[in-house]
Amino acid sequence: MLRHRRSVLLSLVVLVVLVVFGGTASALQSSRSAAAPKPASAKAWKQLVAKAKQEGRVTIFSTQIPTLLADMADKFKKKYGITVTVNRQIDNVLVTQINTGISSNKVEADVWVANSRPYTIGANKNGWVAQAVGPHFFNKAYDRAEFTKPGNTWIVGTAPTGFGWNKQLYPQGLKSYTDLLKPALKGRIAVLQPLSPVAVDWWLYIQSTLGKSFITKLAAQNPKIYASAVPTQQALASGEISAAAFISTVVRDLIAQGAPIGFGLPKNAWNTPYYGMILKRAPHPAAAQLLADYMISAEGQASISHNVGAVVKKVPSTYYVPPRIPKLISLTPEKVAAFQAYWKTLFG
Repeated sequence: MLRHRRSVLLSLVVLVVLVVFGGTASALQSSRSAAAPKPASAKAWKQLVAKAKQEGRVTIFSTQIPTLLADMADKFKKKYGITVTVNRQIDNVLVTQINTGISSNKVEADVWVANSRPYTIGANKNGWVAQAVGPHFFNKAYDRAEFTKPGNTWIVGTAPTGFGWNKQLYPQGLKSYTDLLKPALKGRIAVLQPLSPVAVDWWLYIQSTLGKSFITKLAAQNPKIYASAVPTQQALASGEISAAAFISTVVRDLIAQGAPIGFGLPKNAWNTPYYGMILKRAPHPAAAQLLADYMISAEGQASISHNVGAVVKKVPSTYYVPPRIPKLISLTPEKVAAFQAYWKTLFG
């Protein structure tokens, strides 16, 4: 069993190498062209909704903002009477949990939302992902050409990020990332730990935008290290840190609640897509389809994309931004591991 689990996980890794040479990307495209996706008929969808209500529950494994997931789950239950169980973790934790569930034939997740594109390509290649057939996936408001890829994956939103500071601890604020290098902030800033390909992509964006020397100088600031934007924003609000290099636009919710936080979003800010997938072996397949469809509706976007990037235009309190598609040639397993090793020599 252990050997089998390792082989399945290895297939995800090997797949990224195949992408670099174009094999997987073309294979996925050929698959999509051979069988053009179609929505469920009105009758079939009505029957699916009824079946979803009979199932009565659905589980989502997601990297999205915990408060937004909770709000969406609450609204979905009020609308359909279906309980949503949320497992919110960072990318590298979720991919391990998904792999373990499939390898042991004990799948718990119905819907999986990841940030790292290599994981989604691997999941499609391994046949883990079912096609979404809900009506909102074929509505003109949802740009299929932009948001339904790779394979049976669909983008449910994006997470634009910038920098932030605690107004009480650092009232002069930040105008750019380079202000994080000011001597007064030494030992008082937060940086992102590159635990997954998407986190490495953020560091590569910083490196390409500000230069490799910036990362070295940032490491010399003796920053505190956090696994994602969520604990970073909480630490910033509590005063555990004075400034941060990785803050999501969702921090504006904390600001509205009175948190003493300043936030800056640079031009051409980095963002990461949230890639949604319905698992073929979902324990609640009908509820999984219904939840996926709800997530990309205007109603669902109002909750799950509140103060972050939406995939439907003109939804109040959201941003409509093109998703950043990372260069997979820069995120092969070897290059990810090499950058993580390099980063560790700087940040420990």
